[in-house]
Amino acid sequence: MYHNTYVYKEPCMVSYNIGMRWLIEILNGHWVRCVNMFRMDVDTFKSLSLELETMYGLKPSRWMSVIEKVGMFLYTLALGALNREVQERFQHSGETVSRNFNEVLRSVCVLIADLIRPVDPEFTATPLEIAMNPRYMPHFKVKNILFTSCYYISKGYNQILK
Repeated sequence: MYHNTYVYKEPCMVSYNIGMRWLIEILNGHWVRCVNMFRMDVDTFKSLSLELETMYGLKPSRWMSVIEKVGMFLYTLALGALNREVQERFQHSGETVSRNFNEVLRSVCVLIADLIRPVDPEFTATPLEIAMNPRYMPHFKVKNILFTSCYYISKGYNQILK
C-alpha cells in the first residue's frame, strides 16, 4: 500500500493538448475563440503579454512562457475558472497555477498604477455633479476634509491643520 501511494506515482497531467499547445491553437484559430476564452482579441492579448514582459517585469520560467502565464490569468478571470479547472486546461499543478496567477497579477497591478491616475491627484476641485447636488455634497465635504488632512499629514504639515 505504501509503495503504491508514495513510491510509485502515476502521472496526473498527461493530456495531449497541454496548455501551450491549446493556447497556440486558440490564438491561431478563429478570432471569436480568443474573445470567448480570454475576453480580448488576439492582437490585444499578444500586446498585453509583450507589455507585461518588457515594461512590467513579468518573466518566463523554465517551463512556462509569458504568453502561457497571461493566458492562464485571463482564462481564470474571463471564465471565472477554479484552480482545478485551470489545472486541467493547462496541465499544470495547482501550486504552479496559483504562483503564476499571482506573478501576472502583480505585473498587472503595476500596469494599472501607470494607467489609472486621478486628473487632480490632490483632489482640490469638486466636480459640478457633486457640488450642485445636495444629496452628495455633505458626504463629499467630509471625505474631502479627510483626504486633505491625510495629504497634509503625509507631507508633514501638521501645523496647518491646527
